[in-house]
Amino acid sequence: MDARRLAMLFALALLFSALVGSASGPMAARAQGGNPLTTEQHYRLAFLAGQWEEEITYASSPPEQPREKGQWTARPALGLYLVIQYTGASSQPPYRAFAVLTYARDEQAYRMWWFDNAAGIGEYRGNFTDENTLALEHVGKVEGKAFRERIRFTRVSPTEVRTNIEQAWETGEFRPYLEAVAHRTGEAPAREPAQRPPQNDGPKK
Repeated sequence: MDARRLAMLFALALLFSALVGSASGPMAARAQGGNPLTTEQHYRLAFLAGQWEEEITYASSPPEQPREKGQWTARPALGLYLVIQYTGASSQPPYRAFAVLTYARDEQAYRMWWFDNAAGIGEYRGNFTDENTLALEHVGKVEGKAFRERIRFTRVSPTEVRTNIEQAWETGEFRPYLEAVAHRTGEAPAREPAQRPPQNDGPKK
């Protein structure tokens, strides 16, 4: 791992620790009341917040192969971020990862940083392609080869989210890698990063 990646990993680890550490302290209470920096774009992330269980179908798997299972939780932090923790229940040892997802106002794009226990570090950038689909793309290298990955999170209903991942190597075209269907296992957080605050019904100036 080069120095730049190591520095980035260290910085993001500090950010993750700060977000998680603040979830139960006074700053969390203030964030629950609303953050003046929260924008309409942050509010749009609401559909991912909560606890989920999913079934995964890999494009290369034969039809008769049982679907793998995974679990993930997306928790709001500071009214600006989603902190995601993921566990692949079917693999041994279990696949584990965490991510930070937010909207970068200066770039006018959504950004996600993904870290896993296979030493994978992914930086994704993208936007909503329609009212229900967030598409993010990663560009990097794997074992010296150019690699791209595209993730689409699609809201099917308030209790169902579908994830489609496509991958491309070198100058090749994107090809399907997997599809996952997730169902909510608990109530959505009372105050999500993408949940709009109550509207003032009083006279408007």
